[in-house]
Amino acid sequence: MSEIADFLRARIAERRALAESASPGPWHVNEEGDEVVAVDGITVADGFALSGRQLRATTEHIAVNDPADVIADCDAKLALVDHMVRMLAAAEGDTEVDHYGALDAAEQTLRLLAQPFAGHPDHKGEEWTP
Repeated sequence: MSEIADFLRARIAERRALAESASPGPWHVNEEGDEVVAVDGITVADGFALSGRQLRATTEHIAVNDPADVIADCDAKLALVDHMVRMLAAAEGDTEVDHYGALDAAEQTLRLLAQPFAGHPDHKGEEWTP
């Protein structure tokens, strides 16, 4: 399971680095609903090519995924990966530990966390499918 944990740490670190280099959050949608604006007033995204409901949904989606929220999400996922790895390491070779399927749940959690990255060339496909 350390291979999938390392894979997850690398993917999450990539996302966190992108968020750290983006315009500062929080982001918000302007009054017209056609632009996403960073806290420093710079336009982050312009949805002018979209129409109506799709425009508003797209700009709101971008705004909700501002850098601060992405960084917090990445940190939470990294903590979860580390927690699952610690659970697996603590129980390694101890058959008495897994009375309630906790080890299987830890392995499944790592596989579930890897699913959004299934298209990445380093993803192990079926081997990591939950």
